[in-house]
This record gives sequence, C-alpha cells and structure tokens, in this order.
Amino acid sequence: MKESNTYLNLKTLRLNMIIKIKNLKYKIRNCNNTDYKPIYNLFKKNMCALFLKHWGGWKPETFKKDFNKKNIKIIEHNKKIIAFYDLQFKTNCSYIHNIQIATAMQGKGLGSYLMKEMEERTKKQKLNKIRLRVFKDNPAKKLYLKQGYKQIKDEGSSVILEKKL
Repeated sequence: MKESNTYLNLKTLRLNMIIKIKNLKYKIRNCNNTDYKPIYNLFKKNMCALFLKHWGGWKPETFKKDFNKKNIKIIEHNKKIIAFYDLQFKTNCSYIHNIQIATAMQGKGLGSYLMKEMEERTKKQKLNKIRLRVFKDNPAKKLYLKQGYKQIKDEGSSVILEKKL
C-alpha cells in the first residue's frame, strides 16, 4: 500500500483513500445510501451468469437483504463507481462477502490491491484469518489462490477459502 495517500476525517470517522496503481488513480470511500443501485448493477453484471448456472436463478431480494453499507467500501475511478468490496469482521476471522470489479477495470492490479487492503484491515482488528466463498469456476478464484488463500471446505459448486495472516 505504499502508493496510497490516506485521509481520515476524525469528525465523521469516514475513510477516503486515494490510491495509484499502474498510473491509474482510484478513490476508496465508505458506502452511502445512493450507492445501492450502482453496486447492485455491478454485482448482477458480474455474477448473474454464475448464479443462473449454479443456483438456477437471480433473486434481487437476496442482495437487498444482505446489503449492509457499513461493511462496504466503494472504489471510484474518474468519479465513477468501478468496484466495491464487502468485508465483515467476525469473532475469529474476517469474511469477504463480496469483491466486485467492473470488467473493463479487471487485470489492472486493483483486485490484488483490494485483497491486501482487506487483509491489513483484518490485522488491525487483531484477527489472524480471512475467509471467502467463491464458485469453483469463477475466474476470480485464481486471484485468491495466487494471493495465498487455501481451500478449507468444498460446498458443491463453491468452496470456502481462507488465508492465515
């Protein structure tokens, strides 16, 4: 995370980070109520085909039910939402509920950076493990394995991956 500048507004406790990866600047910020629709659309665009293949359908109400803006960080490029992640801190580990990057922005180092950032946030919570669930045929699985995540459970069409920090 050497390439980032962090600004912390203690009055509101809102985190805004400006990062630069491969000559592209991104802003990482907290999620707000107006972000629901753009991140829902990004999630659906990236995941709908896998949901249809493995679970037989798309259920918008599930995303809405699981939407918890306090766990979500928004990533913008040129003032446009191009990614988000949803990280929850649990008792013995943190759990990545979601990490989504717009197709046009994939392969530019952002996914690797965000994974490292979530790991750092986990360490700051004094947790030593981070987990996620991924469909076995999701191309993102390669990124997670490359980052040092190991499979700890097979759940049919998906697996639970974990990394000890």
